[in-house]
Amino acid sequence: MNRPNPESFSEGSSFAATIVSQQVAIKIGFLTLIGFAILRPLSLLGRENLAIGIVEITELMGVGISYLLLFPLLLGLKRIKLDLLSLFIMIFIFYSIESLFWGSEIRKTAKTILPFIVFLSVRTFITQKNQVKMLLIFLVLGFLIPIGFSTYNILLGKSIEMVEIHSKMPRFAGAFTGIHTLAYSMLFFSFFYCILHNVYRFKSDFNRAVIGFLLILSVFCLYKSLTRTPMVGFLIFWLIYLWGSNKKAFFIFIALSVLLSILFSDTLYTIIFKKDYIDINTATSGRFKLLALNINLFLDSSLLQQLFGRGIGHERAFAFHNDYMVLLISFGIIGLLLYLVLLSLLGWNIALCKDKKTKYLFGAILISAAAMNFGSNAVVFRFELSQYFWMIMGLFYSIEKLKMNNKT
Repeated sequence: MNRPNPESFSEGSSFAATIVSQQVAIKIGFLTLIGFAILRPLSLLGRENLAIGIVEITELMGVGISYLLLFPLLLGLKRIKLDLLSLFIMIFIFYSIESLFWGSEIRKTAKTILPFIVFLSVRTFITQKNQVKMLLIFLVLGFLIPIGFSTYNILLGKSIEMVEIHSKMPRFAGAFTGIHTLAYSMLFFSFFYCILHNVYRFKSDFNRAVIGFLLILSVFCLYKSLTRTPMVGFLIFWLIYLWGSNKKAFFIFIALSVLLSILFSDTLYTIIFKKDYIDINTATSGRFKLLALNINLFLDSSLLQQLFGRGIGHERAFAFHNDYMVLLISFGIIGLLLYLVLLSLLGWNIALCKDKKTKYLFGAILISAAAMNFGSNAVVFRFELSQYFWMIMGLFYSIEKLKMNNKT
């Protein structure tokens, strides 16, 4: 009579335990992502930037969720997709950490690399199509209170953060901590709205009407912030997306934009130029002068500083209004090139997408984000936006992976 081999039991038990731990990790990771989707917009509400230690309240949720995702991510390490993009993300993360040795601040370095955890988590923990739908629904629902209260405050004339010196036009922050937070959040709601429509067909006219109404309110809030860079990003996104998905809607959007431009030409002129006459320096908030100063700062730096940068976290001593210049000065030529490689790989993979609507949707988001980085401190170093951006890119890869699995 053959006796069972004890080693086979131990090996089988170990294998089974590994599978169970990975399944548990996936469930925990996905539930954490759901929590992020609901709570992240709420964490950006408020009029004062309170802090616990060195972490601001508005960032506590983003930082906390990122670290909470680390545990299930490590448990499900074998499920992480290893491709060229993941490789360069790892390289960029290690490079950012190494920059601590030549002057980077720990807090700013962490905020630079933590959004990649959200990206890897979305790719790893979303294994079913209904999970994509669920995450997107909660992302949209997470904006319900922020958009509602922002609209309410604006209509009552509350939450005026500042009044333009020349135009005397008020700029509203809504229910958010500032005008820029409001504006960019409302823009990203457009992204989430379109992704949701791309993967989920609403059977209820009521649900479709409610979410469509939220979109209209978000556009209203974006406009009342008078923040031009996300407005430009908004136009770039919708023009590219509609061109690829619905030509009729594209031309309607063009006609409506032209009509509104004519009807509110004086207001738009004031928003763009901030004066009653054309002044490029004022219209760009001195961006051309800042660009020249930053280029000279880079050229006057030592060779090592040009290659490796001065370290992230010291940009308060300089004015940039350009994420790529922050990368160049902080991380040097090497850091800038590494990040551009990440964007290029994203663009290449999106371009290879066979579904036209998906390709134009995520391509429009990528181009919009890349363009806004030229005009402001936007998606790279604005922590909540970087998390949202990399979550969206993770959703692209998850959607494509599920399509491939369905075909096989």
